[in-house]
Amino acid sequence: MKIKKKQNNKNSKNNKNNDKNNNKNDSKNKKGNKMQFKRVEYCGKHYSVFEYGTGFLLGAVLGYVVANVIYEKMMIALILAICFGVVGSVIYVNHLFKKRKEEFSHEFCDYLDSICNSLSCGKNTYESFVSADYDMRGLYAKESPICIESAKLVNGLKTGRGINELLFEMAENSLCEDVKIFGDVYDICNKTGGNLKKVVVESKNIIIEKISIESEIRTMLSEPKNELNIMSAMPIAIVMALKMISNNSDEGSSFFINTIALIIFGASYYLGQKLVNIKV
Repeated sequence: MKIKKKQNNKNSKNNKNNDKNNNKNDSKNKKGNKMQFKRVEYCGKHYSVFEYGTGFLLGAVLGYVVANVIYEKMMIALILAICFGVVGSVIYVNHLFKKRKEEFSHEFCDYLDSICNSLSCGKNTYESFVSADYDMRGLYAKESPICIESAKLVNGLKTGRGINELLFEMAENSLCEDVKIFGDVYDICNKTGGNLKKVVVESKNIIIEKISIESEIRTMLSEPKNELNIMSAMPIAIVMALKMISNNSDEGSSFFINTIALIIFGASYYLGQKLVNIKV
């Protein structure tokens, strides 16, 4: 009995030491993950240092010009340039992200059209998706989002995975609601034995209508967006003209007034962008 107790005590001590070591390793891994630069990935396209750096430079130049016009002090201009650069890097990467997402939505309509044509020719679902992948590689470049996601789907089919699972995975990777809805409809149709060709055609028509409505809204809002950008640049031009005409006044009061004006200017531009950007 004493030998068993000693062995149990040794095992418990060893387990505690292992738990401590695991906790240390987990903490080190977490610290290492925090130190790593987070990359944004969408449909095979990685947005990392280059894209963030480009956005930072654009924002820093804009911030430096605005601060130099308003305050005319190098130190304040550098501080605002860094702040504008950080914000500009996030805005620039989000712009590229949304642009590629819109590109995927347009290409997905052609993808469904190719599947529908293959089903009309009498091919089964497996052959239809494989044929659609071949058609997409003929229409678009290899780096396009639909070619990357279609290749992943076909590789999954070759390994024996189900189409429903692969469609949901495509929806998660592309962050596209249309793909998720199509996957749900396909899953229901596959279980109940519905007309798959009709489902694909109706899904394609709904997506095309949605894209056409979005394009009409964009054309309607293009003029207000341009007006907002012009009106946003007017205060800077007016301040430059007044600085050239008038003499220097009290620096303390002008610094306080310019800071309040800059905050109001930024808040108004942010609200204007919220009013102009309409999501369907």
